[in-house]
Amino acid sequence: MLEDQMKAKRTEPWIPVGHPDFVWTSGADVQKTWRKYGWTPPSENRTPVYQEPVKEPIWVAVRRIK
Repeated sequence: MLEDQMKAKRTEPWIPVGHPDFVWTSGADVQKTWRKYGWTPPSENRTPVYQEPVKEPIWVAVRRIK
């Protein structure tokens, strides 16, 4: 079971390389290209994780003078 999770999943594009609609460009925005064909990142549907801001203790603001 753990070995199955470690294997990479290969996802084929909807338009194969030999198709006339396929246009390869150098430095293309991969997510933008995949979104054009219906892909959405998994993180887009997740609720954002709220992190409580860290408050410094009062003694940190006190300056020590000799």
